[in-house]
Amino acid sequence: MTALVWYRNDLRVAWHTPLSSALQAHQRVRAVYLLCPGQWQQHEVAPLREWYVLHSLQELGESLAGQGITLDVVDCGDFDGVGDALKAYVVEHGISDIYCNREYPLNEKRRDKHAVEALRGLPVTIHGSDDGVLVPPAQLRTSEGKVYTVFTPYRRRWDQWLADNPPARPAAPDTSRKAGFSCELVQRQLERCEADPSMTTLWQPGEGAARSRLQEFIQAGIGGYQRKRDFPSLSATSLLSTALSAGTLSVAECYSLAREAEGDAGSREGIKCWLGELAWRDFYRQIMSCFPRLAWGEPFRTDTRFIQWRRDTAHFEAWCAGRTGVPLVDAAMRQLLATGWMHNRLRMVVAMFLTKQLFIDWRWGESFFMRHLIDGDFAANNGGWQWSASTGTDAAPYFRVFNPVRQGERFDEQGEFIRAWVPELAHLSGKQIHQPWKYPGCAPDYVAPIVALSGVRERVTEAFRAAQALAREVQHEC
Repeated sequence: MTALVWYRNDLRVAWHTPLSSALQAHQRVRAVYLLCPGQWQQHEVAPLREWYVLHSLQELGESLAGQGITLDVVDCGDFDGVGDALKAYVVEHGISDIYCNREYPLNEKRRDKHAVEALRGLPVTIHGSDDGVLVPPAQLRTSEGKVYTVFTPYRRRWDQWLADNPPARPAAPDTSRKAGFSCELVQRQLERCEADPSMTTLWQPGEGAARSRLQEFIQAGIGGYQRKRDFPSLSATSLLSTALSAGTLSVAECYSLAREAEGDAGSREGIKCWLGELAWRDFYRQIMSCFPRLAWGEPFRTDTRFIQWRRDTAHFEAWCAGRTGVPLVDAAMRQLLATGWMHNRLRMVVAMFLTKQLFIDWRWGESFFMRHLIDGDFAANNGGWQWSASTGTDAAPYFRVFNPVRQGERFDEQGEFIRAWVPELAHLSGKQIHQPWKYPGCAPDYVAPIVALSGVRERVTEAFRAAQALAREVQHEC
């Protein structure tokens, strides 16, 4: 009989448990990717991300062919078509075992449940792995047996669990066999993809580029990560979020290589800090898995359902276009529009500006990010937006408000990042560039701020307290 590796958001050959397990247990192995372009539309997947996934899929097919494994790409339309397509494939190719990695968002869980139901009655066994995380979502619990909803104690347990259960590299595939790969479906989908060519030149899809970037970061960047990561004008972050979200890179390989580099004493703080980002990634996947209502657009903190967000479309459109009159916010938004990516510090700044200064619903911003980010990842994106809006787990207190001017003065003191993305301000000094409205006539082509930056904390506090009072009233009536 033949084994099948069902690829999803894990488009690689190295450090891939389902592939390794299938090859160890079976003489004949095939692979399949069930393409769901309709689901991409429903999930608001950015065209640039579609482009990245499709090109990575092309490279994966070629890599598997080098291992003697055929990758078939099947168009299912959307998740509703997955069960029937998988059943037909299993019957056609005599599949006895299916190997795949688990996925945790609600729609993906429903897809897999329907697939299991479609296969019921067939002599096929499904083997699930958790390569998408370092620690599986249900693994860590508090002393009361509950899910961790605060990051700091979760991180302590996460560190201890990985110290006791370090990830082991799966056996590498045999490279002695050969097979071909050619997929017209992928090519047609690429032709329909609306990714901006000026943006695609900035990125390298596929496993090879991702692993090269990881090696480069571990060797030359991770040591200074803690000191430099908050400064957007520096190339100081790993730039691996896209590869991790599409699975062209294994999070276990990231963790293992970082741990191996700890022998360099000068790099330890940077390594610890970067591993913390991997822990945040696992944390948000745990939350997404255990609280599926988040996939319905619900806030994690139920009392914040009653917040009366402003529905100011003019202000929202100004924020989307990078025309708010606040230099750091505008620079960050223009970086996103031009590259499909935004520096992590700036993601917090612009998210808090939208939800606190403009007091616009965080779901508007969450959706906009997903439609533009090449590294769009539902769990991380939702977690980050709810943290900034003070509606989520481990959220910033509602009275915590980033002042975008101070953020600019602190993390882009001389205005280098702002000048790169807001040419209307390029001629201003480091002092002027953060508050150009204080220097009349110096920046005639730049818009005035669309909202006052003073009194924000008071306005936000009043709105949150009103929502909490309403929540208590509703609960009492029930």
